[in-house]
Amino acid sequence: MSIPDPATTGRQVNPYSPESFGVVSPVNEPETLRRCLAASPDIADGTVRLRTVLDARSAPTVIADALTNMDVPFVVYAHQDVYLPTGFFDILARQLAELEETDPAWGVVGAIGRDAALQDKGEVWSTDRGMVVGRPIAGPAPIECLDECLLVLSRRALPFVDTALPHFHLYGVDIVQNAKRAGATSYALPMRIVHHAKPITSLGGGYALAHRYMRRKWRARLPLTTLIAPLERVPWKLWKMRLGARVRSNVPARHTYGQATDPVAIARELGYE
Repeated sequence: MSIPDPATTGRQVNPYSPESFGVVSPVNEPETLRRCLAASPDIADGTVRLRTVLDARSAPTVIADALTNMDVPFVVYAHQDVYLPTGFFDILARQLAELEETDPAWGVVGAIGRDAALQDKGEVWSTDRGMVVGRPIAGPAPIECLDECLLVLSRRALPFVDTALPHFHLYGVDIVQNAKRAGATSYALPMRIVHHAKPITSLGGGYALAHRYMRRKWRARLPLTTLIAPLERVPWKLWKMRLGARVRSNVPARHTYGQATDPVAIARELGYE
């Protein structure tokens, strides 16, 4: 007679694995993609499929197309400058299986967001800041918006993606709010990732256009929190932050991290792998 393994007795087998995920990323800097996202171990060895999109019209169109055409249970939308350390997808598979036990109709999850009390939830290494930013969480934390550096969506999330939202900003707010309007809660999950980000030097251009679209779309529910400039009927804070961004772009960084640093080395330095 076989003796049950105490490590597995009473546990359900996880229905998900790294192969349950597909990654999609809009790309405008192939070298950044090569050094960061494409260097992620599960992607580099072919375990997880990476789909890249050149000359994309907007982030929502990239996400919607991936949800429609990638034959996987979950789509991970990631910036080209994100590095996903060894074991990332094993951990994510377990986290989603556990989340679905308590909330099988979750909307979208990400690495870092902000809740209704304007508290940051989740952590991300940010190269432009030279530090881990955010607040640690032990498990799923309900949020009102998510940072777009990494989003995880199930195929049922397609109706939450508004392809009319222009450019590559604020869709981490819009998807969460569309899901909320449909009765689905979205979450930040504890993830260990390296965002090899560049400093923000402008909140004009595409960001301003997306901000205007969102203010019009969600006018009846304003203000809405974001991780940068809140959505308000009169965007005073955005105008003030646009000026500040121009000023900060002329100030040299006070840390030793930058675009020349290696995201793999950063992950090892942080103990992520």
